[in-house]
Amino acid sequence: MKKALVCLIVSAIGAGSAFAQSWGRDFQRNHITAGIGAAVPGADLKPYYKVAPAWTFDYGFRPVKYLQLDIGLDSAYNSADVNDYLDTGYGPLRIRDFQFFVPMGARVVAPLAKGRVEFYGGGGGAYARYTELLKQPSDYFQIGCPVCQARDGWGYYALLGGSVALDRGQHFRLGVLSRVYVVDTSGPPIGATPAVKTNDRWTNTYATFTFSF
Repeated sequence: MKKALVCLIVSAIGAGSAFAQSWGRDFQRNHITAGIGAAVPGADLKPYYKVAPAWTFDYGFRPVKYLQLDIGLDSAYNSADVNDYLDTGYGPLRIRDFQFFVPMGARVVAPLAKGRVEFYGGGGGAYARYTELLKQPSDYFQIGCPVCQARDGWGYYALLGGSVALDRGQHFRLGVLSRVYVVDTSGPPIGATPAVKTNDRWTNTYATFTFSF
């Protein structure tokens, strides 16, 4: 998932070449959003997973004022309550679980008050991966985890949210964003998840900060 995050950052930086031209428009084309919140599991996961802290990073491009194309990366931490250890030459290292989501879709934007307030809704396809990761002893030396498990699958998502501009140029925004994921995952168990195909639902809600240009 680190590669996916790097790709998102590179895409956002590449979009910056349009910064000078977009500054004077009546709407901003490029939108980089980061947020923190909570992920709430449901459907087949509800008996096995718990509400977990979550974060989001998104890039959106608006070809027209009322439509935004989106790609993002969401992550939740320790929802499966995995708390294991692997004995290594560096001592016992902790294994915890992470949930990753990659939403790819679009949203319809409704600007109010000359764009200072925006409401939006949309959706698209989504990839989900739940994985166990080993806490590394150093940023410069990585140890493999032969016992770590992972399961993944595809589905879709819907989103709803809104934001308020903090400045006259509407380059900085505070907002709230909710995504509901519906995905089918399969693979080895993560935590108490059975090793069968499951129909999963997640409701992820974030407080967000957006830089638009």
